[in-house]
Amino acid sequence: MNELGSKISALKNITIDIHQDVNDQDRLLNESNGIFDGFGTNLQNSFGRMNRMVSKRHQRQMCFYVSIALVLFFVLYYGSGLISWSSSSPDQDGL
Repeated sequence: MNELGSKISALKNITIDIHQDVNDQDRLLNESNGIFDGFGTNLQNSFGRMNRMVSKRHQRQMCFYVSIALVLFFVLYYGSGLISWSSSSPDQDGL
């Protein structure tokens, strides 16, 4: 009987731990859902502002210029990184 009682007690503790874990995961999912809902709302608002900006001619040109500047920045940034990476690679003949 003592052995059966200890197994039942262990099973009860495992069940309590599982219940606590499920509650923690449910809370985490609810928090994540709230964060993603807020992110979706912010993204929709940003797209709305961008569409209003692009709908005006002079602001559309500014958006175009900013886009070109960003593309050039990334091309130069990653291009210079590749050039410095390839020049700093070890010489294979020196092995």
